[in-house]
Amino acid sequence: MIGFGLGYLFGTKAGAEAYEEMTGALKTIVSSGELKVLAGGAVSLLADILKNGTSSLGEGSQAKLRRIA
Repeated sequence: MIGFGLGYLFGTKAGAEAYEEMTGALKTIVSSGELKVLAGGAVSLLADILKNGTSSLGEGSQAKLRRIA
């Protein structure tokens, strides 16, 4: 969302043509199958974590999550 906001800000300063190009690219990304697969995988991983705790991620997962956070 932050990236989109910055893109919007810079896009509006670049003019209507750049804005249209940016919104077209965003629509392409949002409707892509790859994004849907990625989102589905993320939801599945989150469901596993909530159901089983970090043990579902494998050995050392708690340390990995602490580093990410």
